[in-house]
Amino acid sequence: MKVHVIFAHPLEDSFNAALFRLVTQTLEAEGHEVDSLDLYRDNFDPVLSPQDRIEYHDVTINQHRVADYVKRLQSTDALVLCHPVWNFGWPAIMKGYFDRVFLPDVSFKLIDGKLSPGFTNIKKVMTVTTYGCPRHRAFVLGDPPRKNGTRFLRAVMNRRVSVDYLGLYNMNNTTLDARRSFMKKVIRKLKAI
Repeated sequence: MKVHVIFAHPLEDSFNAALFRLVTQTLEAEGHEVDSLDLYRDNFDPVLSPQDRIEYHDVTINQHRVADYVKRLQSTDALVLCHPVWNFGWPAIMKGYFDRVFLPDVSFKLIDGKLSPGFTNIKKVMTVTTYGCPRHRAFVLGDPPRKNGTRFLRAVMNRRVSVDYLGLYNMNNTTLDARRSFMKKVIRKLKAI
């Protein structure tokens, strides 16, 4: 299976970077073809420019600045997001990725006035993430990252897409054993892809 792994964290020595390496290495060891994208190392520009917005609905030209990113998504069977949760959302660079790459006629199709998913090729979606806060605080605030990683992504994928959301909550107060346990859980889920 071809798996596109998208990573967003500026520090190469972070726990999230360790999770990213764990994800890619585990998938490769399982025999999957891995296409990894480190948004920071790739110097992805997350800013939706005025011109991008003007061209957004024109499906004949809206992809030209992000064509390579679109092609990578359209040619994969599974998608894994690896990132921290900051201010109860995706890091800005990842949010900008979705704003710029999930375009009309890419992530969704408008046919006869009806919306339909654009990424019907993707059959598996997984998020591997960390939170600085405890789970109950995220729950009280509606846990927007979990909703984005499950509901939003499910809406633009294959109708039978399988979705896993793995979050390590209260990371700043976890023990080394808790982090190791989380990493083992990630490995188990990846082996099931």
